[in-house]
Amino acid sequence: MERAAATAREMLGMDMSYIADTRAGLQDYICVTGDAASFSAAVGEAVPLEGTYCELLLGGRLDNLVRDSSREPLVADLPITVDGGIGAYIGVPIVLSGGETYGTFCCLNHEPLPELRARDVRFLRVLAQLVADQLDEEHRLREVRRLEVAAGSVGALLAALAARDGYTEEHSTAVVELALVVGRHLGLDSAALADLEYAALLHDIGKLGVPDAVLRKRGPLTAEEWTEMRRHPEIGERIIASMPALSHLAPVIRAEHERWDGGGYPDGLAGEQIPLASRIVLACDAYHAMTSDRPYRAALSPGEAAAEIERNVGTQFCPLAASAVLCVVASPLPETT
Repeated sequence: MERAAATAREMLGMDMSYIADTRAGLQDYICVTGDAASFSAAVGEAVPLEGTYCELLLGGRLDNLVRDSSREPLVADLPITVDGGIGAYIGVPIVLSGGETYGTFCCLNHEPLPELRARDVRFLRVLAQLVADQLDEEHRLREVRRLEVAAGSVGALLAALAARDGYTEEHSTAVVELALVVGRHLGLDSAALADLEYAALLHDIGKLGVPDAVLRKRGPLTAEEWTEMRRHPEIGERIIASMPALSHLAPVIRAEHERWDGGGYPDGLAGEQIPLASRIVLACDAYHAMTSDRPYRAALSPGEAAAEIERNVGTQFCPLAASAVLCVVASPLPETT
């Protein structure tokens, strides 16, 4: 990135070049080369985007090329022009592969530069694309590392859960299989599907904090025991929130037992206040639980479980998530690899 900025400044014969991140409404200098001090710019500094050349450029109001700032009405009287002594400017946006505008790649000069041409803008655009490619690659590598850490964390948590309750581990795996098919049916993108997979795997992780006498009881729970069991979403939230690679899923884990009509727990959320992943996992969780044998009751048939979900659409279950589950379970689940 520094090499691209230095190349731009040297090839265009300008006093300073910089790359700025403007996504937060600031002109945040992440790379600066040349006589930056004379323009009062430094790496790590950020100034409000409002009233800058970059704001005008990104808003489509300023040309990429300003040969003489004193003759450009939009910028001639700006404090940044007068105080910084800007005589000439050339800048282009930095656009990432997903279409997001990251910021700007710009060069400044104290004196006007009437010799600057459109070819110089094209040259700067080529360098800006190289910078965008580098930023995309850095993001990809960070995401790979995050997923590696997350996968390791999930594995450790599931191993601990399996040691406490083998059924819960098997149940979570089955819920994942169904949830992913439902997520694809709903058109979720790859990132949302990855989060849904982890949420389904970990939706019962809070049971690590439930006493064995309650968790392993062979028979219906008492009112007091249900109160203890219903603490597991909050316990799960705290566990997941403590793990940086997974912490963004903490609200999903906490909300997995919230009902569409607001009658769930622990917070009484309703409707779209509940994260979509939580709504999907709740419906998949209920379907698998109903179709599984438990010590205190026999499994329902798939048809009986589907009918039960249908009866509770709009009350317990989100209509969107429930209809997707009902559609998916009407056909055999595809084999996973």
